Amino acid sequence: MRLPPLKSLQVFLCAAQHQSFKAAAAQLHVTQAAVSQQIRLLEDYFEGTLFERDKKHTRLNSKGKTLFPFIENAFEQINLGVNALTHEPDSKELKITTLHSVASLLLIPNISDFQQKNSDLSVQFSPNNKLDSFEEQKVDVAIRHGLGNYVGLESRRLTEDSIILVASPLLIGSKEFQIENIFSLPLLEDISSNIQEAIDDFCIKFNIKKKHFKVNLKTTDALPIIQNTLAGQGLTFVSKVLVEQYLNTGQLIRLCDYVYDNPRTLFLVAPPHHFKWDKIQRFESWLKQLFNRSQQPEINTDKFG
Repeated sequence: MRLPPLKSLQVFLCAAQHQSFKAAAAQLHVTQAAVSQQIRLLEDYFEGTLFERDKKHTRLNSKGKTLFPFIENAFEQINLGVNALTHEPDSKELKITTLHSVASLLLIPNISDFQQKNSDLSVQFSPNNKLDSFEEQKVDVAIRHGLGNYVGLESRRLTEDSIILVASPLLIGSKEFQIENIFSLPLLEDISSNIQEAIDDFCIKFNIKKKHFKVNLKTTDALPIIQNTLAGQGLTFVSKVLVEQYLNTGQLIRLCDYVYDNPRTLFLVAPPHHFKWDKIQRFESWLKQLFNRSQQPEINTDKFG
């Protein structure tokens, strides 16, 4: 289909917005005659006038009013596309979406370090267990726990991960337990598929029955599970990367020396061109330093023989 000239459409948009050929000419840095010429070309294409003109006023007629919102939206989309590839929007504000657990357990407790090192950036969190639309939500970057396969987005691995069994010293105390005594303790169960795979593997390895666990809580959200585990309310199978800091401080201890290799881990996720932005590069560098620091030897790591 033959379309009208893009230049004529641009002139039409400007003239319609200002309701003035003279003002459009000034904005476009051309003569008023040049504006009139482009409008005539467009009117020839549509075989009818688009403006009502008199000595004092220039305004859209019914045909022009019908065309205007479509042309306005088209140029907005063109501008969005061009800016996405050539500009870093809101270069002083970093908008991050991530899981509630990652925001509460990893980012918020440590983000002051990033802000001290990047005082020109204002950080805004958008905790969400679903992957936000980058365009609609105006998000700069996401941190997600998964396999890294997000259609149309680039994923960069931040760290390795595994699933371990942990509890608080408040629950375990100083007494050593045998594996059979595990059923006397409440289990806070994450019913996410990867955690369930680990529980099944644990039962096979130690020749025990899953049905014998005393389950006190079931959810797919790791945050309340970890919070309750820290409070001594039960033991849990959990992603190690989420509790690394609590293992290092002794607030949580590993049980049975159990490790399940987890194919899922944390990824930094965004449209490919976002990774060219300076603020994203600085944030990625800081995150990698954060995870390198957290992977130090644990204290009090194993209470179950």
